[in-house]
Amino acid sequence: MGQVRSSEDLRVRLQQSSGEEILAFGWGTLGMKNVFVALTPSALFLEFISFTGNTKESRRISFEELEFLNAIAGDASTPKLMKLNLESRINEAMTGTLIYKERQGKLIHILFRKMPNHDSNNKAPFRITEQLAARKPELVRMPDLKNVREPQSKGGCFRRFAILTLVLTVVITLLMGFLLQEGWTMALIVGFSTAIILGGAFAPLIPVFKRMITGQG
Repeated sequence: MGQVRSSEDLRVRLQQSSGEEILAFGWGTLGMKNVFVALTPSALFLEFISFTGNTKESRRISFEELEFLNAIAGDASTPKLMKLNLESRINEAMTGTLIYKERQGKLIHILFRKMPNHDSNNKAPFRITEQLAARKPELVRMPDLKNVREPQSKGGCFRRFAILTLVLTVVITLLMGFLLQEGWTMALIVGFSTAIILGGAFAPLIPVFKRMITGQG
């Protein structure tokens, strides 16, 4: 298929790909993946594309397969504490997130940003939600996301902490020993102490980083 330079090009491409009428659509990202998203009269249609614009995978999720779908302004996959600086707030104002979950699947976050020649692309999640609400209002809702996301066990958090501490101890000890010319005993003490602090800080955040990178969970 040809390159997508405008909203009309995208609408035409999605209609050809899905073989159905397009009610609402947009160009989003699921983690690191580019994805064209469309709502048809009977399904949510996803077309994953490469950087060259070629189709990598197409998915059709019928309304019967959806548990819920909704739209949120900004980037819903990133915690608010990570969006405190000015650049993050500007980016937040220019994005929107489509959140949905299949009955048998993980919570999905598709991020839509403002794009040249693509009319209000960051508003695409709200257009999709509005069209779905007109046909299947029971699917348009937003449950407590903490309850929908996969629970994080204490055992899993401890394993992440242990792995992080071990890796960081080795890295920091070698750095202190070879590059900074510290004695190996002192390097090990500093490396282990620093690793415990960093491991304790970052181990609980690994699921958050994973969600930001993959768009899932």
